[in-house]
Amino acid sequence: MSLIDKALEVAEDYPVFPCDTKKRPVCQGGFKAATQDPDEVERLFSAGNAALIGIPTGEVSGVSVIDIDVRDGKQGKDWVVDNAEMLGVTKVAETQSGGWHYYYKHVSGIRNRAGIDGCVDVRGDGGYVIHPESTGYRWVNDEDFAAFPPRVATQATGLAATSLEPPMGGSDIDAWGNVVDGREKFMARMVLASLADYLREHGTYPTMQWMEENVYPVYERKVKSRTGDLNAEGRGIDEFRKKVQSTIIRGREGKIADLHIAPQQNNAPASVSDSVAKVPATIERKIKVKTLGELRATPPPSFMIADYIIDNSFGVVFGQPATFKSFLVLDWALCIAHGIDWNDRPTRQGVVVYLAMEGQAGIAVRAEAWHREHQLSDEGIPFYAVTTPIGMAMENAPDVLQLKDAIEDTLGGVSPDLIVVDTLARSMSGSGADENSATDMGYFVRSADLLREWFECTVLAVHHSGKDTDRGLRGSSALLGAVDTSIAIKRQTGTQCIEISNPKQKDVQEAEPLWLEAREVRFIKDAFAQEQSSLVLDVTGAPKKERGLSKDQQLAMRVLQELLATETQTETDEDGSIGVPLDVWRAAIHAAGKEYSNSGWVNFRERMFTSGIVTIFSGLVNET
Repeated sequence: MSLIDKALEVAEDYPVFPCDTKKRPVCQGGFKAATQDPDEVERLFSAGNAALIGIPTGEVSGVSVIDIDVRDGKQGKDWVVDNAEMLGVTKVAETQSGGWHYYYKHVSGIRNRAGIDGCVDVRGDGGYVIHPESTGYRWVNDEDFAAFPPRVATQATGLAATSLEPPMGGSDIDAWGNVVDGREKFMARMVLASLADYLREHGTYPTMQWMEENVYPVYERKVKSRTGDLNAEGRGIDEFRKKVQSTIIRGREGKIADLHIAPQQNNAPASVSDSVAKVPATIERKIKVKTLGELRATPPPSFMIADYIIDNSFGVVFGQPATFKSFLVLDWALCIAHGIDWNDRPTRQGVVVYLAMEGQAGIAVRAEAWHREHQLSDEGIPFYAVTTPIGMAMENAPDVLQLKDAIEDTLGGVSPDLIVVDTLARSMSGSGADENSATDMGYFVRSADLLREWFECTVLAVHHSGKDTDRGLRGSSALLGAVDTSIAIKRQTGTQCIEISNPKQKDVQEAEPLWLEAREVRFIKDAFAQEQSSLVLDVTGAPKKERGLSKDQQLAMRVLQELLATETQTETDEDGSIGVPLDVWRAAIHAAGKEYSNSGWVNFRERMFTSGIVTIFSGLVNET
């Protein structure tokens, strides 16, 4: 049976979409494009790289899955044995990696969760799995789908087990006029109507507080809970806030025809950095005091990206120049904003604020390349950029207080789930701080902790290593002592391959090393009809042994090493990285007997860079 025929058969029961051999969606919109329409299924699965059948999990399909992993030495088999009673009897599929997918009836409130006990992921709302009709997968039994185990739901979401029992059926409106089904659509209509009325009357959008005080109580009175906890069912205040936020974003972008958009001066800014303005007089903190009982009831750590980024934590990604640190972190951030898997590892969808301190042009091109590669739209996603310089190593944290206000003003009361600081060095240099100073690094750590406490979010910093990555983070050791997670990146000379490892992971097991390879993506930017290029990262195996250098490359490296040994020929950039100016290097190569035209020189040095032989940064060059 052909892939299309198999997909059509599966589509009789579930929405489907095509994936490639690496389990990545290969259609515009990703898993959100899943359909049961036969003509559309045939069109989607006619793509040349379609190889596997994906089905979305959660409410859209009525299925949630417990994904048990045995790759890289994970103890999934032991976990199944230890938790057999809890898993119960349900339909099970074996995956191509030798793990298992336990299929259950979906329960409202079950969302993607990653890294439970180091080997278990939950696929619910916002996730997807490969259907067993695909190559490398198979059903191992013929049981019916059981109800989702409440204990796993509790561990995955932190919600009370009683709030996650299967919901009772019901009609749209009961005898007393309560909404008991189609509640999400009812919420969407109410939010849209309320925003439109407020906008027409006041010429601007209401605050989140106004919507919570004036609209949500009306919704809550009309909507019937199935379990006694609307929020746990994914139909309460948290979902309401997300709906308000997404509707306002679409309205500001002109995506909703029946909203009368207010004048520009009354609209909130398009990016967080546009609203960094006022400075509060004091730092406000809320100290939480917990009993031992409350501590025991605290759910174990869960992940935003398994097995790397922990919820509500402080992490750092570090490596030498040209190790694709920012590409990796942006990849993570966009996967979180969209709520899609990262290289077959589940994510928890959330709001992202990205402090792009090394320029907005770079992040815009990289993000566009990422979206084109994933065939996703960037419209309305909860991803916000700050391009205003932020000093995060100042004694009284004035810039961080401004950032807090800007985030609150722009997001309308919705808290970010991830704040990225790219890079730590730029956030310190803007305030004249010294990363080698324990005092200044302590100020940075305090700023990161304040953001994490205010918003109950994860803060992830991008940083440099010293000349030897094995010796860890550059600067004061106070940083390593403060972080919950450290991710080290090394690049193998002569390749586009990097290895990411996890030297420190607080309270959970360190992730296994993983190899990624940078791949160039070229595209035509519609607005200017000019070609742009960027990089995306693919999972790969350990790279082969590095190849030898050509005669021209050997000459260029010998000249570079001689220049580096002469201190008068080197310069230091504002991040403290040392190198030789590119024009000095070119002139020395010319003097040594090899001359290049302007275009020939650009091509030669770019090949040296993309091959990993040299690093190029801030107009300087150094050995990798």
